[in-house]
Amino acid sequence: QSLPLLTKAEEQTLLVDWNATEAAYPDDQCLHALFEAQAAQSPDATAVVFEGTELSYADLNQRSNQLAHLLMEQGVKPDSLVGLCVERSLEMIIGIMAILKAGGAYVPLDPDYPKERIQFMLEDTAAEIVLSQSHVANRLSLDKANQNTRLLMLDQTDLLETLTQYPNTNPHPESLGLTSNHLAYVIYTSGSTGKPKGVMIEHKAI
Repeated sequence: QSLPLLTKAEEQTLLVDWNATEAAYPDDQCLHALFEAQAAQSPDATAVVFEGTELSYADLNQRSNQLAHLLMEQGVKPDSLVGLCVERSLEMIIGIMAILKAGGAYVPLDPDYPKERIQFMLEDTAAEIVLSQSHVANRLSLDKANQNTRLLMLDQTDLLETLTQYPNTNPHPESLGLTSNHLAYVIYTSGSTGKPKGVMIEHKAI
């Protein structure tokens, strides 16, 4: 005969009460809008730390805003696909937030991928803009198939100086009709059954 290890009250606490972790999520808002709300609420709080360097919510918001305004000027709009070929860094987070703020969707291009895989993803997405870093840009073979792709090096002095001329205020891609039904990012499968396939993820699905 089996005997219970827990009382009914203990079962209720362990299995029900402590697992009541559901929370309402505003799935009608875009990811960057939620970030902007947090930045307004706690601007001086640390948002991201990398190798001893940190950015506050205000700093991250302002720097990604400047890049977002540049991207919008260059034609990024809702559902535009923007490549992101960077190593793990502060620039990676700034790039992701800027693409979302501009209304676009980012396409992660891991610099450690074989060049052929990166090339396929660039051609498949027809990304017109790729954000990268000087020391990994050689992984991008921009041949005739995507010669119109524009590279923006997030760590280059020229770009950083140019960005200071752009507003650090939140852009409003909502005026272009951006909603949580639009794409946030496109991530590619491993391609184990053939060519990699892009999986399209909307804001509300994250």
